[in-house]
Amino acid sequence: METKKTIAIINDPQVTLGSIQPNDIDQIFAWEIDWKSLSPKDNYIVLGGHMGAYDTEEFPYLTSEKKWLRKVIPLGTKILGICLGAQLIADAMGGKAYLSDEIEFGFKKLEFHNNYDFLSKFENLSVFVWHRDTFTLPPDAELIATSEFPQIFKLFNTFALQFHPEITKELFDIWYNNDISKKELSKFNISQVRTHLANNEELIANGMNKLYEDWKNLKL
Repeated sequence: METKKTIAIINDPQVTLGSIQPNDIDQIFAWEIDWKSLSPKDNYIVLGGHMGAYDTEEFPYLTSEKKWLRKVIPLGTKILGICLGAQLIADAMGGKAYLSDEIEFGFKKLEFHNNYDFLSKFENLSVFVWHRDTFTLPPDAELIATSEFPQIFKLFNTFALQFHPEITKELFDIWYNNDISKKELSKFNISQVRTHLANNEELIANGMNKLYEDWKNLKL
């Protein structure tokens, strides 16, 4: 039997796998990909980025990425999209990614409308969110969880997560350490977020790696 690979598509060099530690994941940069070379039989994690799914003039590889998503998702390719990854999936499949009027930031409990066993752990955990962009659902997508915004949906064998299960203290500091972030987050309690991350780092990392293993082994 052919062994499936798991490939992480990195859309921004500052948004990496974070707490996802398994060494069986290949990592590739979206701007270097020959999209035709990717097998629809493999598994993919589409990671986040500071840009919007609509920023295709500044980041033209996003156009190719959405075209690839539009092709492989209906084939049943197993994909896990995170933050920008979720927005790209929504935008590619007939929803619309757009800049909202407010930023969503911090640790939040989600409201679940449907669930799958591999996601059930998040019913009782606060998840980390940091985004200004959001999206409308593609046609036929199954909405699984929300905050004030859509947070998890499923379409074919693709799961899209708006929140950041991969967050670590190191990732947070990289993302926060610029003037734009500090200005837009000035109304939030940053020290409280850092304290939560420090106190729950192992729990968050274990949750992410359990999510990854359960997703990888999920029979769809």
